[in-house]
Amino acid sequence: MKRMKKTAAFLITVLLIAGCSNSASGSQGSGSPEPEEPGTRIFVDSAGREVEVPAEINSIIPSGDMAQMFIWPLAADKLATVSRTLTEEQKYYLGTSTEGLSETGNLYKTGSQLNIEEVAAVSPDIIIDFGEPKDTIVEDLDNLQELLGIPCVFIEGNLHDTVTSYRMLGDLLNESEKAEELALFVEDIVGTTEEVLADTEKKTVVVLNGTDGLGCIAKGTYFDEIWSLMMDNVAVVDESQMYAATGIDIEQLANWDPEYIFFYNSADPETIVDAAAWSELSAVKEGKYYGIPAGPYSFVSPPSINRYLGMIYIAKTVYPDAFAWDMKDKITEFYRLFYHYDLSDEEYENLLHTLS
Repeated sequence: MKRMKKTAAFLITVLLIAGCSNSASGSQGSGSPEPEEPGTRIFVDSAGREVEVPAEINSIIPSGDMAQMFIWPLAADKLATVSRTLTEEQKYYLGTSTEGLSETGNLYKTGSQLNIEEVAAVSPDIIIDFGEPKDTIVEDLDNLQELLGIPCVFIEGNLHDTVTSYRMLGDLLNESEKAEELALFVEDIVGTTEEVLADTEKKTVVVLNGTDGLGCIAKGTYFDEIWSLMMDNVAVVDESQMYAATGIDIEQLANWDPEYIFFYNSADPETIVDAAAWSELSAVKEGKYYGIPAGPYSFVSPPSINRYLGMIYIAKTVYPDAFAWDMKDKITEFYRLFYHYDLSDEEYENLLHTLS
């Protein structure tokens, strides 16, 4: 996690030293904003930063993959770039409206740094960052804003923040009515889950990925939020990857021996567990291992709005009698609200490989 925090700060600092800050003439910098110009207003972001933003925002650059997913339901048509080009599978659900847009990468992701030159060339109305509040978030966004002369705002994206986050985004984009519909859906999923599981003994789980299934979501990491809420993640490791899978071996998995195993972004689970070393695991012997659905994104990764699909899926897979909601209805509603896609009965069955 520290390396990822330093990546963005280091990149911005180097560019400032190199003289790129000349392109930021007239920016507000990290101090208090000057009086608002005509057609602008002050927006207070999740980091408490007062940022002068256009009163009407028509072009947005997302700071990365999670921000793009968060922005999509309200403002897909306002994206000026994409963090990465959509795959053909993603276009199936999300359409082709972003075809031809340049990639600008991720502010906080090793190996996919934010393309500062491309951002400057596009010159959007605003850059929106979404996700976990990094220790350096204020400094990073103040520096980026000063460097480019483009307003940069942060909206927090932890699991319990998304209700407030959509209301903030709705206010920022003058889309409060649409945003409220999204916020209420999330509020229902999280509230119902907490209410049901308050009186339910949580099942143990390990969540795996990779072609061999030996990368895990470690307990206490950012990717672990929904698992720690809904289950008892027993994958406790000394040196964990905060934003990626942590490598383990089959002996470690056998020591944990969870009641449930879930695979995401992996090869076919049946192929993985067919190996002899997996046969003595309780979850394998009892048939409690599952591949997490994906389309246009995995239901759990990266940890953005798709996690609420993951919560619906986990609820009915692990605690089928505890939740009153109909999984098919909830998933179909999610696709309509967040992906603007009407999921057919056949598509639903293909997506989940089973009926609820």
